[in-house]
Amino acid sequence: MASDRMGGGGEALEALRWRDEILGVLFWLRGEGIMPDAGEADLGSFLAAEPAVLRHQLARLAAEGYLVQEGAGEDARYRLTEEGGKEGARVFADDFAELTGAAHGECGPGCSCQVHGAAACKIPAA
Repeated sequence: MASDRMGGGGEALEALRWRDEILGVLFWLRGEGIMPDAGEADLGSFLAAEPAVLRHQLARLAAEGYLVQEGAGEDARYRLTEEGGKEGARVFADDFAELTGAAHGECGPGCSCQVHGAAACKIPAA
């Protein structure tokens, strides 16, 4: 019985992981001007996944409104919707917060980090 509950939760966590991975990569690709949309083969070079798994996850994200799918099968291309772009931006910001946040001391002399250390900085991470 406990394993039944865990199985459903495990699938939900796996779906969230894939959502974050795919949307984060698509956001980065678009933001860097590398490509505005991507196909399964494009994403496969960034994500370690079996093609069938990746295809399933892309179709699921399109059905959930995070992606727009153009074409079908292995030739399908995917681009972020407005909602997908917002989620992709959140994922990207979370993943790279330590690298994109303000450096210690950039906040100014009135910031509490000057007394209490960098962890007390009032500047939010990007």
